[in-house]
Amino acid sequence: MQANTRRAGQWVLAAVIALGATAATAAAGQDAVQSSTVDKSLHKLGRGITNVLTFPLELIRTPEMVGRTDGALAGASVGVLQGAFRAVQRGMVGFYEVVTFYAEVPKDYGPIMQPEFVYANGSWQ
Repeated sequence: MQANTRRAGQWVLAAVIALGATAATAAAGQDAVQSSTVDKSLHKLGRGITNVLTFPLELIRTPEMVGRTDGALAGASVGVLQGAFRAVQRGMVGFYEVVTFYAEVPKDYGPIMQPEFVYANGSWQ
């Protein structure tokens, strides 16, 4: 009888260990997802703050980019107008991202504007 009780106890112990391991694995996976979500939302917050602070640079960047592709006259006319529009747009998008950094909007906390920052990848691309 003692042997049967001991075996039953071993089975219970094995089941508890297996359930504990399963729960720990699930919790670790959930923590990874939660950490990833927190990282993405904080990146969105940082992007929003950066765009709120740097939106006036669109007044320099956009005419310069238009001037490179379409010539100096286009850069000085169309580029200035597009730069003013993009500056307002970037400032508003930045403010929106700061206010909604906790929400997964747009999907996966992605950037609303391209490039993500005025001075993307260390160049005026």
